[in-house]
Amino acid sequence: MKIFHLLNPSRKNAAKVRSLAEARHLSAPWAWVAREHPEHTETLVEWALNEGVQRLVVWGGDGTIHRVVEVLWKRKALSKMELALVPAGTCNDLARRMGLRFEEWMSWQADEPQGRRASMALGVLTTGGRANVFVNNAGFGRPKASFDRKDPPWRTIFSFSPIPVLARWGSGELRGVYYMGLFCLGPYFSGGLHFEPEPSPERGEIRTYLIPARSKPRLAARLLAGRFGYPLADSKITVFSSGHFSLTTEVPVWPQVDGEPPAESGVTAMEVSVPSEKWSLWVPS
Repeated sequence: MKIFHLLNPSRKNAAKVRSLAEARHLSAPWAWVAREHPEHTETLVEWALNEGVQRLVVWGGDGTIHRVVEVLWKRKALSKMELALVPAGTCNDLARRMGLRFEEWMSWQADEPQGRRASMALGVLTTGGRANVFVNNAGFGRPKASFDRKDPPWRTIFSFSPIPVLARWGSGELRGVYYMGLFCLGPYFSGGLHFEPEPSPERGEIRTYLIPARSKPRLAARLLAGRFGYPLADSKITVFSSGHFSLTTEVPVWPQVDGEPPAESGVTAMEVSVPSEKWSLWVPS
């Protein structure tokens, strides 16, 4: 079994990961992602594919595993490499849903880990003819200016503007005015916030939540409750499940996938789907 460790921890976790690597506790080759090179993660994944790596152990969060899976998807190589995830990122929301803990890192460098290989679905968000995959969730609503300012959650809420939306799927459609929408394979986002705990990437179904334009102080209060583990769903939130749907908006929005930065230009049309391809992730039994 040819194993390789890709190290991209958050600043908070960097010292802990570095001490393990420098003490030679990693029994397989490893490399750090150089953040000064924007596409270094992709370069390392390409190298691992060319070297015949069979298991890639990703030390990072939702954004890092997203970028790894996206390379494999674009290379049509999802079936060629199994992945393991050590939650060393900022939010680690996918790891939270799959029951992964940092302390289990040693398991994933064994030839036969104590766990199981989960078959994980992908989501694809297409805008302007460009497709981006997501492994946990995607969404829209946060203004580009708020992202650029790195606004905290409470300030982000007060930056929302009403967005008229038309959603279509199969034979159904709905119209409404919303502040934001989330397309979820897994339930958690932004460090443990969730609407419902049930969604799982193993099911291959996208659960969509559209949050209506309403009282911002009330929305902020629900966010605060969410920080204490309470679900954000209530009777005013529009919820539907589908493997393929489209949305159009009357004003430009800046969608994000797995917390990655939005594109420079806004869009008014989105298509969301679940392709037939799956990716393999080691998780606890």
